Amino acid sequence: MDAEAVAVEAGLNTVTSRLGPFHFIFCTLLSAAYMYQALFNLTFVFTTMRAEHRCFIPECEDPGASADMRPSWLSMAVPLATPAAGLAAGTSGSGPDPCHRYAPLPAAPGARGCAPGSFSNSTIVPCERRVFPNKDLSIMTEWDMACSANSDWQLAMVGTVNSFGRALGLPLFGLASDALGRRTALLAGLAVSCAVGMARSFAPDYAAFVGLEFLDPVFYDGIGGAAFIMGMELMPTASRGAWSAVSHVVFTVGLVVLGCVAWLLPSWRLLLRVIYGSGLLCLAALWFAPESVRWLAAKGRTADAFKIIDKAARMNGLPRPDFTAIVSRRDKAAKQAKQGEATLPAAPATASAAHRPSFAQDMSEFAHSRVLVLRLVACCACWAMIMFVYDGLAVYSVSLAGNRYLNFILVELAEAPAALLTWKLMSAAGRRATLIWSLVPAAACCVAYHFLPAAAADDVSWPRTAAVVLAKLCVTVAFTTTYVLAAELFPTRVRHTLYAAGATCGRFGASLSPQMPLLAAVMESLPLLVFGAACFCTALVALAFPETANAALPDTVEEAEVMGKKNCTPTCPP
Repeated sequence: MDAEAVAVEAGLNTVTSRLGPFHFIFCTLLSAAYMYQALFNLTFVFTTMRAEHRCFIPECEDPGASADMRPSWLSMAVPLATPAAGLAAGTSGSGPDPCHRYAPLPAAPGARGCAPGSFSNSTIVPCERRVFPNKDLSIMTEWDMACSANSDWQLAMVGTVNSFGRALGLPLFGLASDALGRRTALLAGLAVSCAVGMARSFAPDYAAFVGLEFLDPVFYDGIGGAAFIMGMELMPTASRGAWSAVSHVVFTVGLVVLGCVAWLLPSWRLLLRVIYGSGLLCLAALWFAPESVRWLAAKGRTADAFKIIDKAARMNGLPRPDFTAIVSRRDKAAKQAKQGEATLPAAPATASAAHRPSFAQDMSEFAHSRVLVLRLVACCACWAMIMFVYDGLAVYSVSLAGNRYLNFILVELAEAPAALLTWKLMSAAGRRATLIWSLVPAAACCVAYHFLPAAAADDVSWPRTAAVVLAKLCVTVAFTTTYVLAAELFPTRVRHTLYAAGATCGRFGASLSPQMPLLAAVMESLPLLVFGAACFCTALVALAFPETANAALPDTVEEAEVMGKKNCTPTCPP
């Protein structure tokens, strides 16, 4: 390790010896990024929300009249929802058919044709147009996406396309973060995402909406990861679990705020404009966030790293490291080189920086490590299955009986105590045990849903709602633990790239979650049974991980390979 790198590491050891005002301000700024990623993350749940609907009967109502879902004449114009009436799949026999009507009979000249005997009770025809309680609620209601053979699939595909965008964006964001800097990638991603989200609120049709839905997460889904890595690289070792818990609580607050805003503003266009428009305010705050010191040092930008370390020490009231001699020697060497003179032989930092490995060399070294490659494969598998269940429970929450907004908020509120519980469990039992033993009860809750009583018509099944909430709490513990574990397993210079690779696989798993409510047409509890099986399989895969609790973050491949070995730290020889 060269002199400048030693000085940076010593400075980091000083400013990370204890928490102080610098850490609190830094984490507050990073929390703003987390908040907005959460707000952006699940907007598709509300922009594609299903709504009650019935046939528009032109013989009995005017196009511009207010929507009355149960007018007095409905029973003579619309059949009951029964299979014999040719119902769409998934409808029940407790109300009027939402997709079919009785064929009208010829009316007398000048008569409106809305009276007993005006419709043929023996002839049932599809609706030509539908009526919704709130035409502006979602793209389903505004664009009349109901009753067609592809309508349910098209609405579900919005969430799947969102996940594909996240899967593409994460590795690109990871590469940009490792190559250009955490702060630069974070600011650029947030700015572009806000612009794309605002454009989506003006989408004229389904094709334009889906295209922008894919593009948006390409830029926003790495925001939280960059903020998390920045915090992990500057926090004291003992506080890394706390930072994970705090960041996840902030993320939970963002999701709850999303549910509340959607409840207060039941218009998908207005919802997007409020959320993405306010995201522009976050850019001003994040402009003051410093770059990751470890990234600066890894890229040879030690002068910038020295400035941040000095500022952090000053704000925290700690002894300020003296970098004067190192900076003076480097500046003198640079001046001599500029003048064409020979460089000082006693400037090992400059010579070392000239031979600093490139990113391609770092990735090649990683690829030749069988231990780390297998570790990455296990990490990818865990990410995929955990994200499948984690996102799937959130999507499924609006399909539960009762108030859909309240159900969404309750399921997401479970993440706050889960994050705090994760912090305590990781400190007491370690990362690996916490991951495994949170997935087992999550699987049990999902399977238990099948055996709990279903809700009566227009009622709430609190036992089933509680099972979903508890499952979300447990899988959130696993999700948060995976975030920490994945950030601790790999070397500094490729950490975000490999972290993003694992999280990308998670997005591919999440791409299946919007399709899970469609399985309820086969069996109501089938989505939860699938989630339970995924949790159990993930617990088995997690057995392959080493324990990383209380270990220093590895800077090299050799240090990463020996993590978790008995009586050994990352500084041990391989």
